[in-house]
Amino acid sequence: MQQMIESVRRSLLKWFRPAVEAKKSPQRPEFSRKSNNQPLTPREYEHFFTQILEGVESGWGRVQVLRALAALSHRSRESDWVTWLRNYGEQLLASPVPNRQMAKRMVELGEIDCGELCSVAGDIGREMRQRLAEMFPGAAEEEIKSPIQQVETWFQQGIELFNAGNYAGAIAFYDRALGILPTAPEVWYNRGNAFFHLERYQDAIACYDKALEFKPDKSDAWNNRGNALFKLERMEEAIAAWDKTVEFSPNYHQAWYNRGVVLGYMGCLLEAIESYDKVLAIKPDEHQAWFNRGLVLGNLGRYEEAIASWDKALEYKSDRYETWYNRSIALSNLGLTEEAEASLKQAEALKPI
Repeated sequence: MQQMIESVRRSLLKWFRPAVEAKKSPQRPEFSRKSNNQPLTPREYEHFFTQILEGVESGWGRVQVLRALAALSHRSRESDWVTWLRNYGEQLLASPVPNRQMAKRMVELGEIDCGELCSVAGDIGREMRQRLAEMFPGAAEEEIKSPIQQVETWFQQGIELFNAGNYAGAIAFYDRALGILPTAPEVWYNRGNAFFHLERYQDAIACYDKALEFKPDKSDAWNNRGNALFKLERMEEAIAAWDKTVEFSPNYHQAWYNRGVVLGYMGCLLEAIESYDKVLAIKPDEHQAWFNRGLVLGNLGRYEEAIASWDKALEYKSDRYETWYNRSIALSNLGLTEEAEASLKQAEALKPI
């Protein structure tokens, strides 16, 4: 009589991943004082670049900017400045809400004909403004008015409270922001994330729906909507939400993964395998997807393929007893007794069975 591999329906839901997080602001580099003949540190670059931006805002032109750069030429070439600025720009663009004043200053610097550094600054500033326009539709013109600055402040405070685990406090600040700008998809999205962590899943879904009303292609909102629907055991609706996620972001491996988990739970085993294959095409070292794929194949009686999947899982995580144990059962069902016993011993060494 064949032994039973761990049931897909019973086991897969243990490894569902409802990752719902807010982005944290990038950490600022630490300041390190060195002699004036040493290359500029990242913090010094930021300090002197801020001085240049302040100078431009107060009326500096090309001559003053070039003079400021020349004063530091013994510590940094223009190419070094450009390399630093591109990296710094990535940090600025990774912030949950781009700095409105910084964007304005960098656009102004970009309008001065002082070489590649100014050109790159202008590009970054315009990209920051574009992000603000997308996050706060109708509010980001050439100048963003004072009420919108308040929205940005409240939104940032909400993000900080969320990251500190104060979800109710975060919602209070998101509500203030939405009181001024109810069409901001990022605020609705992050409000939904806070409700999710409070296990108020219906409220979370309502927020994600509002975010999608104003930004229908926001993949994160579709994904987290699916996660909330899963928590409410509305499995088919969850799958539909993840389908929208990967429609807009085909490489969104978390959505493919959770889709595979739920399809396996529902008994749609072939479709579950297809989802795991998508995950592994994007992220080949995802050992949990390899493990789950093996479970599904084992439940289909496709033991050779199941073993191959578990071998890949063990390649990335060799100390997991469930993998060795299920592998031993599949080997036994194929009549490979010695190999099955060897696999079982590996499992028992990790956790007595």
